[in-house]
Parts: sequence; C-alpha cells; structure tokens
Amino acid sequence: MHVLRQIHRALKPRGLLLDVHPLGNDFPVLAGERGIGFVDLRKFRAILEAMNESVRLVVSEDLFKELRTLRRHVVERYDTALEALEEADSWDNLRLPAPLRRRLQETKTTPIEFIDTVRYRLLTRRGRAFS
Repeated sequence: MHVLRQIHRALKPRGLLLDVHPLGNDFPVLAGERGIGFVDLRKFRAILEAMNESVRLVVSEDLFKELRTLRRHVVERYDTALEALEEADSWDNLRLPAPLRRRLQETKTTPIEFIDTVRYRLLTRRGRAFS
C-alpha cells in the first residue's frame, strides 16, 4: 500500500502505472502437450489478495483510475524435468504436490511448462499527491 502511494506522489498528473501480477487461479504443469497436474497456490493466494486489496483501496481513494485490464497466459518452459524441479524447489509460497513431483521425476517427455495467468492493469494517476 505504501508503495502505491509513493508511486502516486512520483507520477505526473495522468501518469500511467502498469500493475502486473498473477491471478493465483489454476497453475497447470505440462509435459510435452499433456497436463500432469497443478501447482499448489494456497499460501500464495493470501499474498495476491493483499496485493489486490491495496490496488482496490488506492482506486477507491481516487488516487488512481483503472483504464484497462488484460489477462494473459505466461509460460515458463524448461528443457528437462530436472530444470523444472530445481526451479520449483526455489519457490517460497508455491509448492508441487507430491503426485505432481513424482510425475515430473518420472517423465521423459519435454518440454516442461508451468502456465500461469497474469493480470495486467493499466492505471492512471488521479487527484493531488497523497499527504
């Protein structure tokens, strides 16, 4: 929230802000063209809700106006399952359920893809600087 107010102060009137973050809905994993499971997003959803609430609040305070929203799939592609597993092991608030981890360890099919849905919100600065 503090960051959004700081950005508001820094932007010129009608300046633009692009808010980009995942939706936290489905996060499928594919091996080749075959779906093999979903990433567990339960812990991450609380973080996303807090982010969304911050944007809703600054819009309701009339600091920003939402101009447009787009949703796109973003694909992280790995040449091997081992690379995908190494990436997943670095995550803090996402996890691979045991059955999905096992399928990744056993698959020889490539590429491995994590597919996330990302929201892009274009906001414009409104009002005077927040004090």
